[in-house]
Amino acid sequence: MERGREKGMKRLYHYRPMLVLAIFASLFAVLTEALIFCSTMVFNTDYYVWTISNSGADKALYHELDDYFNQYSSPTGIPKEVYTKSLNEEKVSATAKKLTRSSLEYMFGRSLAKPEVDYDYTDFENDVTEYVEKHAEANNIEMDKEYYAFIDNTIDVAEKKVNSSFDILMAKKLATSSSSSVLKRIVPELSLGIGICIVVLAVLLGLMFYIDRHHPFDMPYWFGTIFFACGALFLIPSLYCRLTGYFDGLFMEDQSIYYAITGAIYGVTNRLILVNGILFALGIVLMIFAQVIHIFRVREAKLYSHEHHHA
Repeated sequence: MERGREKGMKRLYHYRPMLVLAIFASLFAVLTEALIFCSTMVFNTDYYVWTISNSGADKALYHELDDYFNQYSSPTGIPKEVYTKSLNEEKVSATAKKLTRSSLEYMFGRSLAKPEVDYDYTDFENDVTEYVEKHAEANNIEMDKEYYAFIDNTIDVAEKKVNSSFDILMAKKLATSSSSSVLKRIVPELSLGIGICIVVLAVLLGLMFYIDRHHPFDMPYWFGTIFFACGALFLIPSLYCRLTGYFDGLFMEDQSIYYAITGAIYGVTNRLILVNGILFALGIVLMIFAQVIHIFRVREAKLYSHEHHHA
């Protein structure tokens, strides 16, 4: 009875070499997933452009500009409507997205063109100038050199504010900083890194298949442990951040920037939870499946032994 129990609880075949290979395979699986995730999301400019609209950051930006010009109208004596006449939510959103895209492309080493705000201020300048000139004529104010300097300064201050507001993810600021030089070197090499990791992972799995080739029923367990370890490593911290609203505490002066950045972070977190939740569950299923197979094979072996003994 005791010998049969020990036989039933026997460890997997080639346990030590398979365990070592499984540990290394898990490490390279984690690294491969991390690199693929960085390539498809973290360093994907389309994702951040999509986030601007999805998070409502572009709408918040438009309302911030509207509030700014409402305040700016007091010291300049120019009604808010004059400033916002040529501004609309669609143009503001499109400009913010375009600046974000060009900034990230430059920062990720995919473009050599330095990011600049691409916005036509012709209508804006004409609206302000026309209002001030009409106001001067109606009130018999002399349009001298100082008066035109006032107009130029008013427009210049307003345009600088609008230009800085378009950098909704602070991508332009990051792209033009010295720290971006690291990303310019790393991001273009991601595909090479992914390729190397996949090759190494394939070699490790191939060795596992070769070593355990006479015991294929053990392979679901080892695959399950790899999926389980890989999934758990990303899933646990991602769930913690999402369930606790960890990034809600980020402090940012502009609501549009807050929406954009937290929206991007939580979008990545949600994708991590989805992918690694599937891997984690698949790992558990495979390990349970391996145990079920093991139980049935032990029972079958005992039954065969019993019949052979009595025969």
